[in-house]
Amino acid sequence: MKQPDRTEGLRSLIRQGLQAVSQQSTAAHLGDRSTYVGMSDIGQHWECPRAALARKVMPTPNSLERLLTLQRGHWFESGVGQALASLSLHVLPQLEINWQHQGVPIKAHLDFVVVWGAPVNAIRILEVKSTDKLPASPHDSHLLQLHGQLGLLTQAWDKPVFNIRAEDGTLLHDKMTFPQLCLAHLGLQLPATADKTSMEAWLLCLSMQDVTTFGPYTFNQAMLDTALDHAVQLWGDLTAHRAGNLSLSQVTCAQGFYPICSYCEYNGDCPKFPQGVQMPQWEPALEKLTVLKEQRTALDNEIKEMETVLKLVHRQSGTRDWVDAGKHRFRMSVAAGRSTLNREALHEELTDIFRFEGLGDIDVDALLARCERTGAPFERLFIAPIN
Repeated sequence: MKQPDRTEGLRSLIRQGLQAVSQQSTAAHLGDRSTYVGMSDIGQHWECPRAALARKVMPTPNSLERLLTLQRGHWFESGVGQALASLSLHVLPQLEINWQHQGVPIKAHLDFVVVWGAPVNAIRILEVKSTDKLPASPHDSHLLQLHGQLGLLTQAWDKPVFNIRAEDGTLLHDKMTFPQLCLAHLGLQLPATADKTSMEAWLLCLSMQDVTTFGPYTFNQAMLDTALDHAVQLWGDLTAHRAGNLSLSQVTCAQGFYPICSYCEYNGDCPKFPQGVQMPQWEPALEKLTVLKEQRTALDNEIKEMETVLKLVHRQSGTRDWVDAGKHRFRMSVAAGRSTLNREALHEELTDIFRFEGLGDIDVDALLARCERTGAPFERLFIAPIN
């Protein structure tokens, strides 16, 4: 008799537990997300209106991988909260702003708001994002979300629309102005108007090894207007869909090559990917290629880790010579950095030279373009999961 796979049973148990935790946390802190537009909805609508609507009207997949990704964000957020609390700062975690714009219910949940009262009168909004790899620049959707939070806090400052909850979701303070809430919860006196306060927002991106920050960002009316416009569009689509007047296939989707498409939970019938030639016999080959690429990535990471260790060993050995280790020897040396051409700096230098020589009418861009060479076209294979 075949024994049940106990490993899969344990994975299933963990998945069920994470799903229960996710549902409880969402219900306690975010409520029924189908009844309002959140800031993350606005950010997603900026990237892909179809995906934003699908997340509102379709069941959310609950694979172990997705649940772990979501929980990683909560765990990082909790860790940042503990770090801030250890410094005895005045922090408002998960500050909630309830807002109405053109009849659209909007809720903003700010991860952390650090507050300094008189005489400093300063506010710092911290939005925490977890990532596998730290980005070189912030994602547009995250920036729009952050600017929306900052804009609403500024605009709603003296309106009774602020709430804060305990860890279990119990309301501690409800329907207060921001100065009232800070006085009641933190004992801090703040000005009656936002313009008397230094206010900034920061984006914190964390991986398992490091953290990077983007900011500071200050109030930007154009960005707030953009965020509110996306909220109106999403709510309009949601209302039309519920009335049976709009299908997901009619909603605009992300165009061109877009990295999020491979990870989108609703790409199975996305109109961006029209029905192609059916060749199911190649599914095993694609599965194998995907696995091999994942193994290559894992091996590359393991190689980098081993090289880092051996470099450290050589550095600590106090020698510049080879180190013998059984059948192999190793040595660390410093190689010259790779030379690259800074096109922007060259453009500025040429512009200054031509201006100094009285040749300012020369088109520097055209000159650089004539010196550039484009390589021959090459073929590239794209593989994307159908979720």
